[in-house]
Amino acid sequence: MSTLSTSCIVVQRFFILMCISAIAIICAIPSSQGIQAAQTIEAFAVCSAPYALLNFFKYFPISTRPKFFHAVSSIAKWAGIVCFVTYTWGNIAANEPSIKIIARLFIVLNIIMAVCTCCVLIASHLGSNSKKVKNDLYVLILGLCLSFAPMILFSFVPSILFGFSFLSFYYTMVSIIFFPLTLSYLLTKQGIADWRVVAKQIGRKIVILCISLLICNIVLFTINYNLPLLPINILIIFSITIYQMVQWYFTYQTKQITNSLTNKHAYSIQEYEKWKLAMFLHDEILQELIVIFQRFQLRQNENDDKQIYEMLRDKIHKVRDMCENVYPMFVEHLGLENSLYGLRNKIRIEHRLDVEVYYDLGMRIIPSSLQVTLYRIIRELAYNAVKHAEATLIIVSLWEEDEMLHISVEDDGNGFSVPTHISQIIEKHRFGLASIEKQLYMLGGRWDIYSDQQLGTRIFIMIPFEEVEKHEDKSITS
Repeated sequence: MSTLSTSCIVVQRFFILMCISAIAIICAIPSSQGIQAAQTIEAFAVCSAPYALLNFFKYFPISTRPKFFHAVSSIAKWAGIVCFVTYTWGNIAANEPSIKIIARLFIVLNIIMAVCTCCVLIASHLGSNSKKVKNDLYVLILGLCLSFAPMILFSFVPSILFGFSFLSFYYTMVSIIFFPLTLSYLLTKQGIADWRVVAKQIGRKIVILCISLLICNIVLFTINYNLPLLPINILIIFSITIYQMVQWYFTYQTKQITNSLTNKHAYSIQEYEKWKLAMFLHDEILQELIVIFQRFQLRQNENDDKQIYEMLRDKIHKVRDMCENVYPMFVEHLGLENSLYGLRNKIRIEHRLDVEVYYDLGMRIIPSSLQVTLYRIIRELAYNAVKHAEATLIIVSLWEEDEMLHISVEDDGNGFSVPTHISQIIEKHRFGLASIEKQLYMLGGRWDIYSDQQLGTRIFIMIPFEEVEKHEDKSITS
């Protein structure tokens, strides 16, 4: 089964969030006029919005999340379900205004909790990132506040506390347009989606629609034809907008699938070739071997079949390892931290070694292309300790200090004679170390190797965050 890239997930969840917001806006006026169906749909949209918002921020601006964020996300999901069921029961089955008021209170609290959590999450990134990233995060916080503050301050809170609103909900709902505009700007800036093209495609049709509605409204107003024009206008405009967004979304998904192999903005030519090789090995060779393996599983009682069974199983493992070695695609989806924990578990299981990973980069954002490079370096050093040092303990540490990214890989195995120049590394056929030397040179980093026959080996890597920021490629996602 194929896995969506981070950018696809971000666009997908942005689309869901915008559709939920548009549905709430469409149903706001009919709901205020007491139409039960509209009230139910609006309640569903408003109850879903907090979880949809938090779900979007699971991958934006970074996929690494504090534990409290996942806890709040679960609370928002179940609170939304309970609130919707309670509100619908009070509105339709029991017809009890008091139940609706209580449900509305918790809906508002759920929205406030989600918005505040997102603001805290974004603010937590400010202390450990570059000026460019901070500016984008400030824009994101401003967009959140401008979008949700009018609804909360002028509609929700006064209505719950005092029984009236300074402004009707369907007026304050208009402010939510600031949030999609903010996200559209940031997503365009980082190259996930070109919203300028989308705005032209959708905006042109919406402008024509609005002009047509304006003419109709003037005619109806002139002849004193009694129609609730505002609800009808909002319903038509936002319905067409949702339809256009759905149409664009499926077009975007199709383009992502067809263009993923030739996305030269995401990969250099060298990385692209590695990715193609990994995809070929995985989709062509590995899948065929798995099919053969499964067929022979059913006949493994015979000696010949057992031998073939073992050979195929060995080939499958080797091809799978080759895919990971050539291009570890899972790092882009899981992130560096989770990928290192996976590497730790793999070495523990396969080689029965004690491996520890300490990841302390906080909210520091590392570009996805650089995460892949760092994972390769750490994996190479860890497997060197496994294969050559006869170690029983490997410790991998990542932390930030003095605007430097620090990486440490230590083992308690047999040390080796530390080469002083890359030519000596190549002469000793340590091509993995030579590759690391070259990668660190390109990153503007350096490394120190300390090795002793009795005490083992310690390798320290330092990369300036100034060089890390050059790999951001105008992106704040990872």
